Amino acid sequence: MPDTFSVEQTFFAGKAAFDWLIHESDRLIIVKFVAPYCPSCKTLQPVLHQIANDNTGKLHLVELDIAEEPELAINFEVRSAPTVVLLKKQQKIGQLVDLKPKKEYTEMIQSAL
Repeated sequence: MPDTFSVEQTFFAGKAAFDWLIHESDRLIIVKFVAPYCPSCKTLQPVLHQIANDNTGKLHLVELDIAEEPELAINFEVRSAPTVVLLKKQQKIGQLVDLKPKKEYTEMIQSAL
């Protein structure tokens, strides 16, 4: 059964969702690159979820595992996890590498909205 997505959703995971969002959504897309061995990725999750919830209807948050999607990680020059990439209309407009204070994510996202 094919995956079904909606532009009304905020949270997504995996390459299929990412590919769909790139072509179907005109909202800001936050791509969180994670790895299974990454404790900072787990720390970052509630931070980004809170920011996404605060901006429901304005953006999408998609999580990609660099171990499962190495080609996407290479395409976005991701060298470590976590890395957060902001996309708008298929263009990269921002990137934060490693765990940062919530304020930095909030400011980067707000300036892009």
